[in-house]
Amino acid sequence: MIKTLIIRSIGTLFVISGLATGATVRAESPHLALLKEQYKEAHANFAQEMLQLAEFCRENSFFSDADEIIKRASPSDEGLIDYDDLPTSVLPDLPKTLGQAETQWRVQLRKIEEDYSLQLYRLALQAIQKRHASFAYQLVRELVYHNPDHRQGRKLLGYARDGENWSTPFSKRMRTRGFIDHPRFGWIHKNNVDKYLQGQRLFDGRWMTAAKEAALRKDFRKGWEVETEHFHIKTNLSQEKAVEISRQLETFHQFFMREFAAFFQTSDQMKKLFGGGAVSRGRLQDRHRIYYYSNREEFVQELQNRNQSTQIATGFYLPQARLSFFYYDDDPEQAKPNQETMFHEVTHQILGESGRRLIDVGEHNNFWVIEGFACYLESFEIETVKTDSPEEQQGKIKISTGNPTHPRIYWAKRIVTADEFYIPMRQFMSLGKRQFQRPPENHTLHEYYSQATGLVHFFMHYQDGLYRDAFIEYLSQVYSPIDRVRYNPDSLETLTEVPFGTLDMQYLDYLKSLKTQR
Repeated sequence: MIKTLIIRSIGTLFVISGLATGATVRAESPHLALLKEQYKEAHANFAQEMLQLAEFCRENSFFSDADEIIKRASPSDEGLIDYDDLPTSVLPDLPKTLGQAETQWRVQLRKIEEDYSLQLYRLALQAIQKRHASFAYQLVRELVYHNPDHRQGRKLLGYARDGENWSTPFSKRMRTRGFIDHPRFGWIHKNNVDKYLQGQRLFDGRWMTAAKEAALRKDFRKGWEVETEHFHIKTNLSQEKAVEISRQLETFHQFFMREFAAFFQTSDQMKKLFGGGAVSRGRLQDRHRIYYYSNREEFVQELQNRNQSTQIATGFYLPQARLSFFYYDDDPEQAKPNQETMFHEVTHQILGESGRRLIDVGEHNNFWVIEGFACYLESFEIETVKTDSPEEQQGKIKISTGNPTHPRIYWAKRIVTADEFYIPMRQFMSLGKRQFQRPPENHTLHEYYSQATGLVHFFMHYQDGLYRDAFIEYLSQVYSPIDRVRYNPDSLETLTEVPFGTLDMQYLDYLKSLKTQR
């Protein structure tokens, strides 16, 4: 059925026509389709063996173990398994005190999972060779879940063996130097922990009170510096705040690499994805650098010194310096908005620093996705969920993004349904940086950002992610370090194989279906 919708935008009347139903996306490459078919066959055989083993456990009264085996056999797309929940220690040998039946099924379980992980590894190598990054990353995460001691799989995820433990190269290097990752102070030498807990601080080779150190470090040039796997945080607020920020950003980085693996397609980008970026991040300039000031005045002054406008900014990423700037606000109501700004700017930073050189993105067209994607990721949320497990006393971290009740998504819907503002995709996506950031009327900039956010939400979530892979491919091309790709990326009409008119209609219907009120 053909539908027609009239939307008023910037004083112009647009008539949008298109098919309201049905959508197909471009077929996968033959090689990727073959790999997925081979994976499907391998998993089916694996699941069958696991179910047979579970039945053996039931027959011998190992009922809870049988349930766990069935869970471990579930397909990856059912979401029953947390593939990031990996043991930090090397698997121990089976106790010799186990009974015959238990020893039998536990030995068999390890063999089944090790054989399956070997198949996944072979498929993953083929996927990496053909640059099917997203599928390869999925395979590697799954194979390491089933065989946590698979050395090559661990290496691809950025882990190295450290005695009887698995850790990242950065963590291993720090522990070798005698440092521990303290929950409050971050990486400090193990010999200094007691003194720190007693209120003493080490500054420039001298011990002093925490108050005296804080007074000295108020000068940003002497501020605290906290390093993690992928970030270098400098602040004159407090060491504890820098540690808190670094942990939030590492969680965000892990999520980003997992969810948007398909973005990383060039050789350099694939190296950052597989290996967690850890191998090459031994130097300061290889980490994402963050400056965090103790107040807004210092933040404004620093950016003014760098000839940047700061009238309404609460955070700023400066590509030329490869630096993000933020500040502390003691108003509790600003804590969450400022955190969302941090995720927004660090999104720009991760994407902008995915290659070795500074590149111009969105200068002539497609600028909407640069801001729309960052606005969408303002909805990134970290929630600690309490569990009954004694090994998880601090609770498990639950991550989500794209909540329709987020203000960004609310306004994306509001400008269409209440304000009747909408620019058809073909026209909107043709806007370059100057056109987008300097619209004919100042108030229109808010509508531009809202529509950009809404479009990203649509391409990420419509019909359970129907267009998600096409969208990430588009984002990757917009940011490609290869000039000919970046200056002329495939349109989303091409990548989805759905006409823009149809996409327009689907988007507007999608917005109406979102429950954006809390």
